[in-house]
Amino acid sequence: MIHPKYSLFGALALLICLPGLSQQLHFKGEGDRLTLYEGELPRFSYQTETRSENGQFPRANYIHPLYGFNGNALSEDFPEDHLHHRGVFWTWHQLFIKGKRVADPWLCEGIQWKTDTVSTETDKNSATLKTVVYWLTGKEKNTAVIKENTLISYSRKDDHYIMDFDITLTALVDDVEIGGSEDEKGYGGFSARLKTSGTITFFSEKGEVIPKNNPVKAGGWVHAIPDYDPDKKQQTGIVIMCDPRKLPSFRGWILRRSQSMQNAAFPGREPIAVPKEKPLKFRNRLVVYRDTLTVAKIQGIYNDFIK
Repeated sequence: MIHPKYSLFGALALLICLPGLSQQLHFKGEGDRLTLYEGELPRFSYQTETRSENGQFPRANYIHPLYGFNGNALSEDFPEDHLHHRGVFWTWHQLFIKGKRVADPWLCEGIQWKTDTVSTETDKNSATLKTVVYWLTGKEKNTAVIKENTLISYSRKDDHYIMDFDITLTALVDDVEIGGSEDEKGYGGFSARLKTSGTITFFSEKGEVIPKNNPVKAGGWVHAIPDYDPDKKQQTGIVIMCDPRKLPSFRGWILRRSQSMQNAAFPGREPIAVPKEKPLKFRNRLVVYRDTLTVAKIQGIYNDFIK
């Protein structure tokens, strides 16, 4: 179903809700965002319209809040230490057109994300949200340079839920390039700003991962547990997945214990071309669970993802 508010006709938003059992999945328009609910509990919100902090760092086209099974928010938006961080997002520092730097999407400078259409579908245990978003630059931020098609797929299991992000960037003008931060870290791409009252502990298939200033090699998935307590039998966290084989110039993982984002970094500080005839496509997966997820189970979910 296409939401009229985001169609070319500019009609008013509709409340999209399927009748039925109390745990029925349904989308609900809430002002400037669209939220997926399971019964009365929210699962995630997609930011359709531009938000800013007193006019600073204006942005749209990201997930916040991301919710746990109990309905508590797991992500942060406009955190005081990095006001440009926003929930679950995908962007880069460098955006070049014909060799000229036109914007810094990471810092929300020189760019506007204009949501053109949003469509949703739901059934008993799954839901999809499809978007078409234009990246606008120029003096008036009215020149479309990239068309973004994103499919966010939600599927519910007994003890966890999965969100898949299939993102396609199509250049609308010649000589488009994107790149990460212009330092040795080279961060950029799919990122998550996770909420924590203390620190975040990270694990991979091979055990605990120690964050460094630069990217670390940790395979295709990282398990992030905010406020980790090794004496607890139950730990709630998030698993972030990517497929390094299909990411151009994958750098590894930029991980931070607190006050920062977690990033599957590509392509690094050297920009890469996004030709008009060859869109840039990449996929990521989030796994949100309750209680615990064993390494074996996470690996099984990852193996299914990379198929």
